[in-house]
Amino acid sequence: MDTFVVALDIAEAFDRVWHRGLAAKLRSLVVRGALLQLIQDYLQDRTLRVVINGHISIHGQQPIHATIPQDRVLGPLLWNVYFNDILQLIPEAQAYADDCTLAFTCDRRDWHDMVCRINLALDNIVTWSNRWQVSLAPDKTQALLISRRQDIANLPVPDIQLEGRSLPLQRSILGVEFDAGLTYTSHARKVAKNSAWRLSCVRRISHLLDAKGVEVLYKTQVRPVMEYSPLASSSCPPSYLATLDCVQRRAQRLVNGKRPHLAPDSFQPLQERRDVAGLCVMHKALNLHTPHLAAIKLPRPPPPFHSTRVAPYRQEQVTVPFSRTKHHLRSFLPRYGRLWNQLVHQTDLHHHASLQDFKQGMDSWLMA
Repeated sequence: MDTFVVALDIAEAFDRVWHRGLAAKLRSLVVRGALLQLIQDYLQDRTLRVVINGHISIHGQQPIHATIPQDRVLGPLLWNVYFNDILQLIPEAQAYADDCTLAFTCDRRDWHDMVCRINLALDNIVTWSNRWQVSLAPDKTQALLISRRQDIANLPVPDIQLEGRSLPLQRSILGVEFDAGLTYTSHARKVAKNSAWRLSCVRRISHLLDAKGVEVLYKTQVRPVMEYSPLASSSCPPSYLATLDCVQRRAQRLVNGKRPHLAPDSFQPLQERRDVAGLCVMHKALNLHTPHLAAIKLPRPPPPFHSTRVAPYRQEQVTVPFSRTKHHLRSFLPRYGRLWNQLVHQTDLHHHASLQDFKQGMDSWLMA
């Protein structure tokens, strides 16, 4: 089986939300009365002006008929309302905020039909975007083929088009590199190389900084590179993830060298931070019932036939998928399904309703 992935790029997504169109979509969702009026009052009568060195643009304030504020909690929610049509129109589409990804799986003999399906879906998206005044960015839209074929280089290049422009196949999508086996090893090597280069840049200016300054630069400029899509890359072999730990140890030595008279400090291990993130996702899926995580919600085990010491915990645990390979055993659901069951058995953190309280408890539990 082969899988085609298209990462759709929407130009200035939040700035393209047409106010009248959004109001129509809200009415279709039976949002009426005072609530609809409140949202309309929130968006209308907004203006734009440019101020440079105290001089205001010659035309003064210009009215804005499209855009939603991005620095408010309501912004992403209104975008979801505006974009929800695409998810209903195309079953293969998945979206998170303004990032939309389409995944099409086909048999190796059905390439031509699959490319036709992809182009039809993209044509429907173009039609939708024209109707609702949303601009697409074909030059930033990426296409990717995931396949275990050995002869993939000899196959004809699929003609996937968006707004009349062909989308060349990429080796990476949204900053993550894929290989045929979905092992993410090439991605881990790339991340290790990039983060090591960034740390070398910090080292070059470390003589101008104290220990706190070096630590802040590491945590803001180096570590985020190693923690991009951590739950996907956690399925890499430990030897590849160890290269990221080497980068962090180098940063730790750089910080400790700035304070030789104090006891050596240590950063939180990267694997521990990945585990906190993974268990927080499990908490949101199982206990907070976050809608977009419903697909990864593991089932509960069947009730026990008789009372045992572990019977009270089984109701809160999950059924871990069976793994035939070590690679699958390291993937998200088997790994964090097992960790979740350990958490339920050893603590009561899963009863916390607040994600922040749960995360703080996670840090203490994993460190212990």
